[in-house]
Amino acid sequence: MDNIIINIIDEVPFVGEDGLDYIKVTKEILTPRKTYLKGTITGKYRGNKIDEESDKSNYFDFEIYEAEVLCNSLDDFRKNKPFEFPKDFKNLENKTKIKGTAFPKEKLPPTLLVQIKANDKSFGVNVLKPQLFEFDIVRKLHQMDGEDVFGTFNAFITAFVFDYEREEVEEIVKADNVTTIDDEPVETIFDSSCECSTIETGKTESKGDYVRKEYKCKNHDDNVWGDWAYQRKEPTGWSGCFSQIFALIAIIIGLFFLIKLFPFLLIFGGIYLVLFLIGSFAPYLKWIFRVLVIILLIAFLSSLAKTCSSSSSHYTPAPLVVDTPREINPPVIVPIVDPADTNPIDTVEKPVRDSIITRFRSWKDYSGKNYEGKYQIKLSDFKNAHYYKNSLNITQSTTNAYDGIVFNLKQFDKNNINSVFRLFDSIGRANKLNKIKFAEMIVSFIQDIPYAIVLEDGCDARLYSDRFTRNYLLNHSGACDGNQRFGINTPIEFLVNQKGDCDTRTLLLYTILSHYNYDVALMSSEFYGHSIIGINLPIAGTAYTYNNQRYVMWETTAPNCKAGTIPNEISNLNNWRISLKSK
Repeated sequence: MDNIIINIIDEVPFVGEDGLDYIKVTKEILTPRKTYLKGTITGKYRGNKIDEESDKSNYFDFEIYEAEVLCNSLDDFRKNKPFEFPKDFKNLENKTKIKGTAFPKEKLPPTLLVQIKANDKSFGVNVLKPQLFEFDIVRKLHQMDGEDVFGTFNAFITAFVFDYEREEVEEIVKADNVTTIDDEPVETIFDSSCECSTIETGKTESKGDYVRKEYKCKNHDDNVWGDWAYQRKEPTGWSGCFSQIFALIAIIIGLFFLIKLFPFLLIFGGIYLVLFLIGSFAPYLKWIFRVLVIILLIAFLSSLAKTCSSSSSHYTPAPLVVDTPREINPPVIVPIVDPADTNPIDTVEKPVRDSIITRFRSWKDYSGKNYEGKYQIKLSDFKNAHYYKNSLNITQSTTNAYDGIVFNLKQFDKNNINSVFRLFDSIGRANKLNKIKFAEMIVSFIQDIPYAIVLEDGCDARLYSDRFTRNYLLNHSGACDGNQRFGINTPIEFLVNQKGDCDTRTLLLYTILSHYNYDVALMSSEFYGHSIIGINLPIAGTAYTYNNQRYVMWETTAPNCKAGTIPNEISNLNNWRISLKSK
């Protein structure tokens, strides 16, 4: 196949023994791979009667809504080579005669969700361009209900699963002969089965001076990235990091304020001019020039802001962050002094027993109602929670092991967050919140905290092979909490450092909501790699049923996401299970 994706993941400049500039380029090469499969398929179908002029029409337009594929051995899978029927199906069915009747392709969807069973393992997957042969309806299970028809069927199937084989290579090239990541984006060639429609999803990506948009796929329910488009206007006379117009405006404004407010800083203007000339006539020094220009610009803006703020006592600059300034400050840590020490001599230092970590939060619920307040955590409780997590004698290898991990972390921390309970109690009493509004206030408190991925290893994208983690670390610099055992923060750790992804958030919410006697469930999906909250409240929306109880599903990572609103990508309830349940 020619549809290869090449991503440049690292570039390291160096000087060779010959004195020339070189760049060591590390590339990720993703080669498309079609894994074809064959097997026997058992499934369920439903359909509607086709309207025709005659009321006696017996034709139905039906769809397959549930299917299971049985593969007998590894020979039923192979790479990039389709199976042929009936030649390659002899080992699946001992029939003396195989007619080779093919099911009409136009009756099958381009993508079919099936459950594959092979080698005593079972997993769900979307297979592409399925073909069915020897389609046989189980007559005794065929039912008709007015204009609707239901039933089960057996058949032979062949289809393929599309993925990529990854290879990482290093290449050393001369600096003059390479186009870096900042200059030109990596070209991505998509599978021919996915084509961009004209419907935009609203998402964009940018690299350097290039940008691309995400579109809905013509053939599938997936989203597809469009081509990279060059966006920067070509400079005419200056090869530096700013366009010519912006540079001239910046120089004029800078010189005006320097002359007006700080005459003694005129020497910096001379340095700036010298560096400008060097950058114009010596392109090989452009990186040094860029760094120095940025440093000078930052220093100039800082001095300008300071001068403006001190020149008038009535002017207060608008905050750069919309949130309350008290909330964005680091947590306040105050020592606790032993009250038993009653020494009257003030010069004698009192012994410190522990410290208190204070955090302030301000957030809004779904109706725009603003809440705020502070809570306090003992430093010793924070350290003990971290130590307990690292010493927990559980290996995260099975689903039961994961359930045991979150249960133990909840049990250890639940009695050490009383300050948080007091904050919510005071808000609930002051605003007279009912049971649903009280739960919304608590969940929006968590949703408002910015998302940060929590990883068992470090925050270096090169440590991970899965696409989500790599892309997140490359595009969300800093929003990561690495080297955390099990890839999760305990409730107390999250309340202190406010860094958490899906399972960290649901664990804290489960701990809080179960304290308030809600019938709540911590729900997990190994298939989606995600965790959400389920709550037994009379709220409309997507819900998971367990023991005749309806648990409304609640996304915790998206701000202002109400209960029951679940993205289509994770809405298949068969892929969810309950890890913890409060009642």
